[in-house]
Amino acid sequence: MIPPRTVAPRMQSGISVDKGLGVCAAVPDDPAVGASGIERQLASSQTREAVRSAAHRTLPGAPSWGRVLATTVSLWVGRRVARLRHPRMALVLTICVVAVAAAVVSVTQVGGTPSRTASAPRPHAAPPVWARGAAGTVRTQAATWVAGQLSSAETVGCDPLMCAALRAHGVAASRLMPVTSGAAGAGVVVASASADGQQDAPVLLASFGSGPSLVEVRTASPGGSAAYQRGVAADMAARRSAGTQLLHSQRIGVAGPAAAQLQAGQVDTRLLIMLAMLASQHPWRVVAFGAASPGVPLAQAPFREVTITGPDAADLATSLAMVRAQRSPYQPAQAAIVRLPGGQTVLRIDFAAPSPLGLLTGGASG
Repeated sequence: MIPPRTVAPRMQSGISVDKGLGVCAAVPDDPAVGASGIERQLASSQTREAVRSAAHRTLPGAPSWGRVLATTVSLWVGRRVARLRHPRMALVLTICVVAVAAAVVSVTQVGGTPSRTASAPRPHAAPPVWARGAAGTVRTQAATWVAGQLSSAETVGCDPLMCAALRAHGVAASRLMPVTSGAAGAGVVVASASADGQQDAPVLLASFGSGPSLVEVRTASPGGSAAYQRGVAADMAARRSAGTQLLHSQRIGVAGPAAAQLQAGQVDTRLLIMLAMLASQHPWRVVAFGAASPGVPLAQAPFREVTITGPDAADLATSLAMVRAQRSPYQPAQAAIVRLPGGQTVLRIDFAAPSPLGLLTGGASG
């Protein structure tokens, strides 16, 4: 074994660095290996030029030139390490070549083939015709409301652009009917105020925009406009009476704006009946009412959503199961246990539009 004092000078003299390529290789003193090692080949300017020109001709899917060079260096070292007489010299050579291979591959990946993320961004696709301009913004608002608030059992009459907006927001094409051929058979019409079929749907459910961009959501009344107005007045009186009774209940806590809305008859009949049913099982506190229809008086389109909280989580889960088990017209469109921004866990119940009339007076209508 070579004494330690003779190893260091031989290792030092056997390291050659080509700063141009970042190549680190060991040049053994063994004349059997020779002075024309791989480091001279890599340092050759002709070789570097060949590598650069060939890199531009690499076929898609072929291995990168960096990996080819790294593999070549590794194979060359494998043959020569076996011939080295000194194990420490072999170790130094292996470490250097591993570093060279990693550097070559890294440089090739960064500076050679462009990454996918560096490719030029594609131009944004133009918005569809129904979504363009101020009218498109109003159509989007109306389509969002219909998709989220209207009963899924309703057929919808619409003009071509509005139908396209409704389809884009998830309303099934099988529910849509063109109003250009009349709105016969459509339960709800979503179109401008002057569109065909709107005169046959006098009940306003929601309104969006104004002027030329106005979009209205309307439905027909079985007995005509006059009968509908009488039904609205009778239903309002019944909702006020039921709301006042709930305010006096010891099992339902209501305060602030929610109490005023109950007393004014501004809460959907289905919510009033649902609250009374839930109060027969557990005490509740009303957090808020919501889901008013835009552009429509509350007397005609009352609040259809309620948020309530109970004494514990078990009561919420039990009551949620009871709510979801109801049948039409008391089956909600959505019911879920949610967490408010402040961290409070509540039960939220949401009924779909339109609000039926006569559930408290015995003259129920869809």
